Amino acid sequence: MTLARNLNRGVGVLPVFLGLVALILLVGFAASFRRWEGQAPSVRFDREFKSLGRTPGLSLQVEDAGNGLNKVTVLLKQKDQRVSLVDESYPGPSLFTFWRTGQQKATTIDLGRLIAEKYKVQDGPASLAITASDHSWRVFFGGNKSQQQRDFVFDIYPPRLEVLSSQHYINQGGSECVVYRVSPDAEVSGVQAGPNFFPGYPTGSDPNLRFSLFALAYNIPGKSLLRVVARDGAGNEAVAGFWNKVFPKRFRSREIALDDGFLQKVVPEVMSHSPNVKDQGDLIKTFLEINSKLRKANHDQIRELTPKSAPRFLWDRAFLQLSNSQVESLFADHRTYVYQGKEVDRQDHVGFDLSVTQQYPIEAANDGVVLLADYFGIYGNTVLIDHGCGLISLYGHLSSIGVQVGQQVKKKEVVGRSGATGLAGGDHLHFGLFLHGVPVNPTEWWDGKWIKEHVLDRLGDDALSSKGS
Repeated sequence: MTLARNLNRGVGVLPVFLGLVALILLVGFAASFRRWEGQAPSVRFDREFKSLGRTPGLSLQVEDAGNGLNKVTVLLKQKDQRVSLVDESYPGPSLFTFWRTGQQKATTIDLGRLIAEKYKVQDGPASLAITASDHSWRVFFGGNKSQQQRDFVFDIYPPRLEVLSSQHYINQGGSECVVYRVSPDAEVSGVQAGPNFFPGYPTGSDPNLRFSLFALAYNIPGKSLLRVVARDGAGNEAVAGFWNKVFPKRFRSREIALDDGFLQKVVPEVMSHSPNVKDQGDLIKTFLEINSKLRKANHDQIRELTPKSAPRFLWDRAFLQLSNSQVESLFADHRTYVYQGKEVDRQDHVGFDLSVTQQYPIEAANDGVVLLADYFGIYGNTVLIDHGCGLISLYGHLSSIGVQVGQQVKKKEVVGRSGATGLAGGDHLHFGLFLHGVPVNPTEWWDGKWIKEHVLDRLGDDALSSKGS
């Protein structure tokens, strides 16, 4: 009896024991479920490339949102050489925290810097071999693994570059034209004028002959470095200086008195068309938001529209100042805004204010294509016209618009009527010119003699031959 009783007791305990083991395994599996995911780390370069130079700009992003990164290696291979650029391990969870994942979810590696530091680059074919693993328990606890090889060519020789135009006289705030020749391997070329870059365009039948219309911005030092640059696909850069004489210019300063009547007119109107402007709960504070942040946003948008500019001249000879107009404000006037006797803001006026009579017909300054015809922040109802090669004219504060985006317009064609929309105290036209987003003084472009000597004579008979083609 005693033996039978013990056997029965053992049989009863066994299921309990097995159930307890199964429960423990189930709980353990549930706790470590994430450790079994099967997604390998993602590996991607910050740009596409077929060639790299001596000091390439290249980054590698490696990411594993699941179990986190375990190990990343990058091997550079060229001819019979093997150079380890990266051999990095990242800690994972300990034995006592097995249910957790690794903390390093992503890393960005500056491969360009590592190549420059660890390898003496030689011209010719090469490859990068990348391996990345995570802390998954897949593949017998070896983790998910990504492997990638990228073949490319080291190109260590910069493009050939030669400046052909000779004397360049530049007014601060004005424009100028440089003619140069560049070798076919150059992917980008143009003029670097201080912080601003102005791309070059082909001229004539020689594809290696280029010109660049550039500006010396009114708000940068007159001694800013001016140079022609050319870069190839590998990132090699050639630089060439050119003879220039800069005429610094001191621009006017003006005081603008603000009153409640003006604020009550302009602030609600601009806000109704500008959802990104936040109501500051006070007219003057909201005006300052418009006058600074919205002004900057409008000018940034003009710069962003520049890539849509035609790669050829659309204009024909001198630009026209609005007929019968009187100048109310000049280009680059520095304005100090005063409210209730106190200075509240400072901004620059990057155009000409021209007035005739109320709702006067506004003529296109030259031939071109309409880029924008809409309410445009501080400028109210506005038309932007592309004249090609990055040159854009602006017609602001209109009471009405008579053209639409994509429409081709001719010089003197009416594009709208003057008005007082946007930040305008009275009926007038704000006329501005922008060269690759940089405001330039229109007086040069209104001068046929200046255009002939600084642009057309340098480009020769082909200067306007492609117009409209």
